[in-house]
Amino acid sequence: MLQSLRSPAASRLRSSLSTCFTGAPAPASGPGPALAPVAVPAAQLRGFKASATLQEEPAVDTTDYGKLSDEDLSRGLQRETTQSRARKPFNVEYLRESMARRPHRATYDFLAPGHSHLLNIALWDALPREARAGSIPDSAPSPPTKETPISQFFMPSVSAPAGDSSHELPSGHHLVYFPLQRPISLLEPDGTDPAQSPGAPFVRRMWAGGALDFRRPQNMKLDSGRAVCVERLDTPNMAVRGGWGREKIFVDVVRRYGASVADLDPSPSVTEPAKLLALENKVWEDADFEERRTLVFMRAKDDVPEEDIAAAATKKPQTEERIVKSAREPEYSFAFTPTPTLLFQFSALSYNAHAIHLDVNYCRNVEGHRDLLVHGPLTLVLMLSAIRSRYTSSQVPPSRFIRTFEYRNIAPLYANEELRVCVRRNVQDRAGGETGAGEPSSRWDVWVENSRGSICARGTAVTCA
Repeated sequence: MLQSLRSPAASRLRSSLSTCFTGAPAPASGPGPALAPVAVPAAQLRGFKASATLQEEPAVDTTDYGKLSDEDLSRGLQRETTQSRARKPFNVEYLRESMARRPHRATYDFLAPGHSHLLNIALWDALPREARAGSIPDSAPSPPTKETPISQFFMPSVSAPAGDSSHELPSGHHLVYFPLQRPISLLEPDGTDPAQSPGAPFVRRMWAGGALDFRRPQNMKLDSGRAVCVERLDTPNMAVRGGWGREKIFVDVVRRYGASVADLDPSPSVTEPAKLLALENKVWEDADFEERRTLVFMRAKDDVPEEDIAAAATKKPQTEERIVKSAREPEYSFAFTPTPTLLFQFSALSYNAHAIHLDVNYCRNVEGHRDLLVHGPLTLVLMLSAIRSRYTSSQVPPSRFIRTFEYRNIAPLYANEELRVCVRRNVQDRAGGETGAGEPSSRWDVWVENSRGSICARGTAVTCA
């Protein structure tokens, strides 16, 4: 069941993301869907209020979208899409119901140390020693050079002594496991996942933020064991903001991970659909950790109102970006310049083919950016690494692991431009506190600044002993 998707934390995150991208708060949410496909009650669907500038609702909408046949739903969605291109109001409920009927997706993987180790190597030059994960030793007796053999970067063993936490999957490293398993012909033209997309005309995708809930991180071990990620779209929380031509559709993707799949043996009977579904339901109901990804979809740059095109042609070019400074100095920070090589390596490790991270001409000519964009998930890894650095400080216990993390991406970060990752104890938690389970905890604010010192991403973490 999806009770946790309706949590106050999820509502706060959705509201802050909507405000960040549109200046308007997110709508209230209703009850969540279950893992097995279910019909959303018509009353709940009609309870969703689209922006007045987006849709002029009739006085009474008697359509029960949940009872529409797939054929009628497809026709209705096609009609709304066609009318939208003709500047007619867009009825988002056809889209909501269409996305609600998409089946859950289960992605299986083996938690071998290879991908996590390669991510550690990719970030070796970017992260200071105290922020690194994994078991790569420090350079001794002198830093490595291009001419010398680098034995310190050899692949680690999958075996570890009992009670050794060094083989636990580091926070954020799940992003290089459970890759999208689709051939190129079944991807969107920009290389993204169509299963998470509303479809045309909303074809531009950005990673707006998300949340992580590490319930039993000790179960996610890099021991080559089999694990599964179960994914569903949280369609009742889907939000639409902006007037015609400027719509932003916020889609929440909920992923739950479980490493306790020892009962998934290689015998043919276990791969029967009914048994796989039972296993996936078990992971969904009792996951080792849960992730929420909030994606925002927009129209293509050239699919905008004609008056906007005319206004843009006469508008003076903006020479300075809006600067948002932190009101407080960090307790700890590190800076580096992300390179196209790093972005390529992270794209390869995460099996991410999105062109905004790989093709500078696409970024400039199609998306309107000045350079390659740093991945939203890579920014997440950097923020989690900054929090990890606090683990080594004896002055700020407790610091065993990250329990929860909520974050949002505010503005783009670009390749070849220095960024700085900052962390500071939360002002409301100077003396520490407790989690809901009574565990001693600490709260941390973390943010990422661009080369101008403006905040481009921020989040809040709770760490536990």
